Amino acid sequence: MLKDRIRHLLSTALLLLSVAQFSSAETTATRILSDRIRTLQVQKNGDWEELPVMRLNQDDFIRISFDEMSHRYRRLTYSISHRMADWSESDLLESDFMDGFNDQPIEDFENSVNTTFLYTHYTLDIPNDDVTLLVSGNYMVTIRDDEDGTELARACFSVCEDGASISAVLSGNTDIDTNERHQQMEIRLNYSGLPVIDPEREINVQVMQNRHPGTEVTDLKPTHLTQSGMEFTHSHKLIFPGGNEYRRFEIINMYDYLQHVDRVDFFDPYFHALLIQDTPRREYRYDQDHNGRYFIRYSRADDSNVEADYLLVHFSMKAPHYSDGELYLDGDFTYGRLSDEFRMEYNERTGCYEKILPLKMGAYDYRYLFVPSTPQSALSSGAARSFETSRTEGDSYETSNEYEIMVWFREPGSRYDRLVGASDVRMSE
Repeated sequence: MLKDRIRHLLSTALLLLSVAQFSSAETTATRILSDRIRTLQVQKNGDWEELPVMRLNQDDFIRISFDEMSHRYRRLTYSISHRMADWSESDLLESDFMDGFNDQPIEDFENSVNTTFLYTHYTLDIPNDDVTLLVSGNYMVTIRDDEDGTELARACFSVCEDGASISAVLSGNTDIDTNERHQQMEIRLNYSGLPVIDPEREINVQVMQNRHPGTEVTDLKPTHLTQSGMEFTHSHKLIFPGGNEYRRFEIINMYDYLQHVDRVDFFDPYFHALLIQDTPRREYRYDQDHNGRYFIRYSRADDSNVEADYLLVHFSMKAPHYSDGELYLDGDFTYGRLSDEFRMEYNERTGCYEKILPLKMGAYDYRYLFVPSTPQSALSSGAARSFETSRTEGDSYETSNEYEIMVWFREPGSRYDRLVGASDVRMSE
């Protein structure tokens, strides 16, 4: 019976080891562009819980790591581009934003050891002996195969300079409801150290919930200006659905500590992990989650980066077949993409939404997003695909969401946006 279920799931997952077509609308965040790449992570100072925002002219660094799914030697190179606040490319020359040269090889790599999935683990730190960054802003690192120039991945991070202080407060008492389904933010900025002349034109504030690009709010209008700052209070753009705490599972070895895992079986040539069946949630459920992050770990390894294996992880959620939209898996391992790779397939026989993904051993946060049906004409015109958490996870003001706040400054005549403030705030538990 179990083997029949696995065969059925595999037959509906023909894109199991491939990545959906990369579209022009998905150029503004960390992305995997090739089915050869897995587990792309971008971390400040190598810390999986930190936002990928490093401080200019400090001892911070950004660590980019990923697996290339083979043991064949490949000369992979990286190039760095400077980006505006909206991730469009800036007009700066390379010599303006970096000291060093592009198209350098990634020289830190190591083959996996005793794994069913063969892979080579690559690590790149920025800055390094070849590259130093000179200005604040957004940065995109493009990874290429030097043999044919194919783009394999894009890793995005930010560099922040001192310039603006941020004070933010979250509350369940919103302009929509009181301690029910939403959270509202109030922000106060102080930029007394900047030569701001026209703050409403020169200062831009961005807010994002749990680092998901689909939640980004920008072009905020201040409700009050002071001599050295601005305030955003009672702004409807700063009201967010609360969602729920992320679901979690852990596979840190194949046999004993398996959180939210029904069983692990080996079906030649790979291990399969069947998660405990999920159901839609309506009430708030407290959990010590990490707001979508994941952490690679194999408990019996000296070095999890090269000794942790990949498993085919089976997700399932018992739910009615929704005719007005689709379900997608979400978490940092999806890079915020609502793509076919993460779309759940409905199985009429089991009455479940199901999906199989190859994931590296470790601890993962995840959730299910409902995406309402959108006319194809709207999609082709570039309209954003909004998602909902209410149908799958429930919405609660109590959820300990994390909000990232970025403050940008653009002087008249400047060729780039300066990132002058970055902070994150969490809803009180």
